[in-house]
Amino acid sequence: MTCPPHPPDGHVDERLPKMRGIGPKLNQTKFKVGNNSTKVGEQVKYGPTADLSAKQQQKLTDHYGEHGTVKTPQNSLNRLTQYSDSHTTYTKAATASGRPLTEQEALVAGSAKNKAPASSINHVIASGTGQNVLNHETLQFQQGVKNTNAGAQKLSTATTDAEKAAAQQQMRKGLAQQAAGVGRMQGYSRATLAERQGELTPAQVQAKRDGALQNTLTAMQGPDQATRFGAYKDVLKDTFDAPGNLRLGNRTQNTKISTGFDTPLDANGKPTERAERLFHAHQTFGPDRLLTEDRLFTKDDKGEAMSSSKETAKTGDKRKADAADTDAAPSSSKRRKKL
Repeated sequence: MTCPPHPPDGHVDERLPKMRGIGPKLNQTKFKVGNNSTKVGEQVKYGPTADLSAKQQQKLTDHYGEHGTVKTPQNSLNRLTQYSDSHTTYTKAATASGRPLTEQEALVAGSAKNKAPASSINHVIASGTGQNVLNHETLQFQQGVKNTNAGAQKLSTATTDAEKAAAQQQMRKGLAQQAAGVGRMQGYSRATLAERQGELTPAQVQAKRDGALQNTLTAMQGPDQATRFGAYKDVLKDTFDAPGNLRLGNRTQNTKISTGFDTPLDANGKPTERAERLFHAHQTFGPDRLLTEDRLFTKDDKGEAMSSSKETAKTGDKRKADAADTDAAPSSSKRRKKL
């Protein structure tokens, strides 16, 4: 394994470059859940291949391969839909974690059919964001491996102090690139899986976090395309496509919001605790190219930031997830229905 060891919890790996977000602050932005007549002014819309050249896309295809069928292709360049289509999955997850229900989740919980006709399964951190970041970080990891190997080769033949220093510097750069690629994905994973405290036991959450790290490493440096792509999908299943990043919201508004950050609101229209935590993770670990004003929040034609969900519970409710911050077994995808 060429990637340097993962630092223990609570410690910062000094080899990682600082990943500090830019763009508007969540608590300084006013949000609004629209209605069927709400018009979109500025829609955030991008996908897995945003900011990737044709050459980079080909590198990803070479690394992960092409899978599925002609009708339903599965690869790193197409959006992968891997979450449960059962509305009760998210209602139960919210109840178990202690998170107040959205208006749509409350409809499901009170329905004999457990189905709310106007609800949909919405991502907080967009699915396009997650896959886009994973694609870019895969390429950075590969470049890091290249630099590390090249530096090691130069060091083996270096004869002067200057040559040795240059080779060592190239090796350090390569290791930092690898660590940054893995660390960025792990930062997202840990924030997303924190929502599952209460829904899962602390040991299960810790196991999922360990699994997410191992899957990231396998996706970036596994032995063959099938193994790498399987791990790639598992990373997405237990982070961006997991209940910790999903809830039921207004289907029409979710379609309008598309990608970017879909902020969950409390009963007073303010960002929820989960919104604050996931947005902080996005600001900390998200690449600056995705944190600009035009790539964060979709706005209506009046310039107001849009949200697709609002809670019904009273403000001030304490989430069980806040009681302890213990750390998500490998992916639990077998329990989820694939679309």
